[in-house]
Amino acid sequence: MNLRAHPKREKLLASALLLLGCALRLAWLGALPYGLNQDEASAGYEALALLRSGMDRNGNAWPVLFVSWGSGQNVLMSYLAMPFVALFGLSEVTVRLPNAIAGCLSLPVFWLLARKARGPGFGLTALALLALNPWHIMASRWALESNLLPFFLLAGVWLVGEAKQKPWALAGAGAAFGLSLYAYGAAFFFLPPFLLWALLWLRKSLRPAPALTAAGLFALLALPIAACQALNVLGWEGVRVLGLTLPRLTEGRQAAVSVFGGAKPEENFRELLRILWKQNDGLIWNALPLWKGGLFYFFGLPAAVAGFFASLFLRKDHPEEAPLRAALLCALLCAFLIRCNINRVNMLWLPMVYFSALGVWPLLSRQGKLAALPALGVAACALVFCYSYVLAFGGEGNPNFFPGLGGAIRAAEALGAERVYVTDYVNQPYSFVLFYTAPPPEEFIETVEYHDPRAAFRRVERFGGWEFEDPAGCGLLVLHAGEAGAREILARSGAYVVCKGDGP
Repeated sequence: MNLRAHPKREKLLASALLLLGCALRLAWLGALPYGLNQDEASAGYEALALLRSGMDRNGNAWPVLFVSWGSGQNVLMSYLAMPFVALFGLSEVTVRLPNAIAGCLSLPVFWLLARKARGPGFGLTALALLALNPWHIMASRWALESNLLPFFLLAGVWLVGEAKQKPWALAGAGAAFGLSLYAYGAAFFFLPPFLLWALLWLRKSLRPAPALTAAGLFALLALPIAACQALNVLGWEGVRVLGLTLPRLTEGRQAAVSVFGGAKPEENFRELLRILWKQNDGLIWNALPLWKGGLFYFFGLPAAVAGFFASLFLRKDHPEEAPLRAALLCALLCAFLIRCNINRVNMLWLPMVYFSALGVWPLLSRQGKLAALPALGVAACALVFCYSYVLAFGGEGNPNFFPGLGGAIRAAEALGAERVYVTDYVNQPYSFVLFYTAPPPEEFIETVEYHDPRAAFRRVERFGGWEFEDPAGCGLLVLHAGEAGAREILARSGAYVVCKGDGP
C-alpha cells in the first residue's frame, strides 16, 4: 500500500497505534503493578512535602536533588507529580502519572522522527514496535524517576534533527537536555559526547540567535544540578541559592555506580553484552524473561544489529538518522562508564527499538499476503508479554511492590495505637508509612532517628509513633502474613496483616 497516496489511511493507522500504546501505559495504572515500590513511595511523599511545606523530608527548600535515603534521588519526577497530587491527592496513580504520560508522549515523537527519516510506512512500523515494546511499557507503568530520562533525551535528539531545517528547534533541544539532568544523573555521561557531535553535525546550519538561545536555556537549567554534583564531589556543605537548595548527600550515587567509584570499564561493558544477549538483568521490575518478552522480544537484538548496519552503510540516503546513530553510540560509550543494569543505561533502549524496526522493515514492507505474517508474529509476542505482565504484577504474588502493605499501614493507623512496628521484611519501610499516612515533613524531621545518619542508605529506626527497629512495647505490628505466626490478627490487607503487639 502506498501510504503517501492515502494520507487519511496513514493518520487512521497512526491514531489507532497511538491509542493502543497509550492504553497499554495508562490502563489500571494504580493496580498494575499492584502495590508500591520504595522508590515510588519516596518520590511520591517528596512531592506531597513540597506542596505542603516547600521542602523535602530532609528539610531542604526546593532542592535540585533530593537527599532521600542519604545518597540522593532525582527530583524531576516528583516536581512533575505535584500538580496531580495537588488535584487528586497522593496515590499510586498520581505518583505514576508523570512516567506514564512521558511514555505516551514518546510515541508521537518516535513516530515523527521515524516518518521523517524513511517515510510513512516505516514511521508506522517504528511506532508499532515502540507501542508494543515490553521494556517501554514496563518503564512507563511505575514511578522509578530514572525512567523519565529516555523521553527527554528522545525529545532532544528529535529536535536536534529538526534543527537542520528549523533552526529554532534547537532551543527546544537545549531545554529538553537541560531537564534530562534532573531526570537521571546518567545524563551527565551521555550529553557531553552527544552535544559535541551535534555541534559538529549542525555547524553549517547554525544560526546565532537560536544557537545562543539553546545554549542559554541549557546552561540555565544545567547549572544548579551541575553545581550540586560538583559540591558533593568536592565534599563541600550544601548551600541555598535563589530559593533553591543544593544539598550535601551522605554519598554520591553516581560515584558509587560508575568508574569513579571503582567500577571497571571492561566489566561494565561485559555486563551490558550479557544484558543484551539475555534481554534481562535479573531485576523483575526492569524486564520479564526473554520468552515472556524481554527488552524487545526475541527478534529485537538481531534486528537492531541488522538495522544499525543498514543505516550506517546507507547513511547518505537517510541523513535524518544521523542523530539516532550518534545517540546509540554515545549510549554504548556510557555503558563503559556505568555499572550496568537496564535502568542505568536506559538511554540505549529507544535507539535500539528504532534500529530494530529498521531491521524488520524489509519483511513488513513486502507486498502480498506474506507481508501479514511478520505483523501477526509481533502481535502474538505482544499478547504473550501482556498476559505474562498481568500475571507477574497484578496479584499478591509479586513481592517487589509489597502488595497490601499500604492497606495494612492505614488499618494500623486507624486503630490508634501509640506505637506501631512495621516489619523490616519491607525495603525502607518508613517510606511507605510516609506515603500512606502523609505526616507533615516538619513532624518527620523533628522525630526521626537514624541507625547511621551518614550511611548511603540510611535506615530509620523510628519517627513519630512508628517503629522500624524493635517491636517490643508496640501496641500493633504490621507484618508480612508469613511472619504473623500465632499472633492475633486484627486486620488483613493483601500479603500483609496487622497483629496485636505487647504494648498498650
